[in-house]
Amino acid sequence: MHLLHVLATVAPNPEPTLRPGLDPTQVTPGPWGFFITFALAVVLILLIRDMTKRIRRVRYRQQLSEAEIGDAQAAEAAGGSGPAAGSGEPDRERPHGTARPEPPAGPGKYGPGN
Repeated sequence: MHLLHVLATVAPNPEPTLRPGLDPTQVTPGPWGFFITFALAVVLILLIRDMTKRIRRVRYRQQLSEAEIGDAQAAEAAGGSGPAAGSGEPDRERPHGTARPEPPAGPGKYGPGN
């Protein structure tokens, strides 16, 4: 079995050669390969920046939501009915389990491109 392994291995060629009829400039990526690779790298960097920005925005919204819930619970524990208690304004608390309405999509603070 060991003999078959030895016979099946190809002896390394000390000098790399191309197939007959090929020029080394024909098998390199050339300037187009460089430009395409560079463009892909730029697009990847822009996508990573956009993803990071969106993740940061979601975390910030979650922190605001948690802070509002904590404030509402503290006000209820103190005997008030929320931040608007005693101010003459209608109660603006949302029922438990309902989500905050999303801002409209479009150009603006939370729209595309921000």
